[in-house]
Amino acid sequence: NKIIVITFYFTVMGLFSHANLFVTDEQELPELRIVLFGRTTVGKSTLGGIILGDSAAFTLSDPHGERTKTCHVERKTDSDSHSVVVVDTPGLFKMGSSEEDVVKEIKWATENVEPGPHVFLLVERLKIITSEELKALQVFERTFGKRAVAYVTVVFTHKNDPGGNEADIKEGMKDNEHLRELIERCQWRYFIFNIADRSPVQVTQLLEKITQERQDYSDFFYTPQMLQAAEKAANEERSKDDRRRKASENRLAILEKSGLLGIFLGSVVGYFSCGGELTPTSGALLGALLGMILIMGMTFSGICVFEKYHKK
Repeated sequence: NKIIVITFYFTVMGLFSHANLFVTDEQELPELRIVLFGRTTVGKSTLGGIILGDSAAFTLSDPHGERTKTCHVERKTDSDSHSVVVVDTPGLFKMGSSEEDVVKEIKWATENVEPGPHVFLLVERLKIITSEELKALQVFERTFGKRAVAYVTVVFTHKNDPGGNEADIKEGMKDNEHLRELIERCQWRYFIFNIADRSPVQVTQLLEKITQERQDYSDFFYTPQMLQAAEKAANEERSKDDRRRKASENRLAILEKSGLLGIFLGSVVGYFSCGGELTPTSGALLGALLGMILIMGMTFSGICVFEKYHKK
């Protein structure tokens, strides 16, 4: 019996060991797909070039000196057949570019880097985090849905800043509520990157961090289907907002008309029924005021009852 138990134990342990090895092999991610996004002049293109080992991959300007206007996709494959695909996107809130056009480009990247990006790197300058910087994440969440934030890692860029370390980030969070909110909303997924340092050490650490973060989720990458679901939800929310806005406008219009009716009826009644010290004019004014209040109050109550009934 002991022999049977021991044999069974080692058999089960062997199966678990095999299963773990199998998962590890899948999680090596033979191709890592990265989309860079953020505001202008934060070092997105420079970072993308460093990741690919080609500093000029995304930073070559056109004859007019323009920065990134459309999505730019580059791929690097090493000797072990591991590939890194990097997509550089136009900067958000850039003068001369609409938010809608930039969002379309980022959507294009999501739909065309098949089967979908593993991570969206939100690139921000270290120590320059205000409410304006938070807008990039807000635009992203509004476009790709709350679920997509789980695929965002913030990369704080700097150039040989002696304060560019973990301790300074944590210290800065105590005084900068915007920095704290940004990191907390991304569930503490962030990386500090010195874009003046072109050595491969930082790149290796960043890619390892991304891979490790992806292992915490059952869905390794953000898919076009997720984007479609987010767009559907956003359209439904916009439709609800439109309906609420129209309902509010209709309520105001009805109340205005009921107020005018109350003023008219009240003034007529007040004019002809005045007595004592009230002159017809005073009676009409008082009647108009009371009539407006009475009719508008009755109308508002009727609207509330109607809306409550129809919500059921």
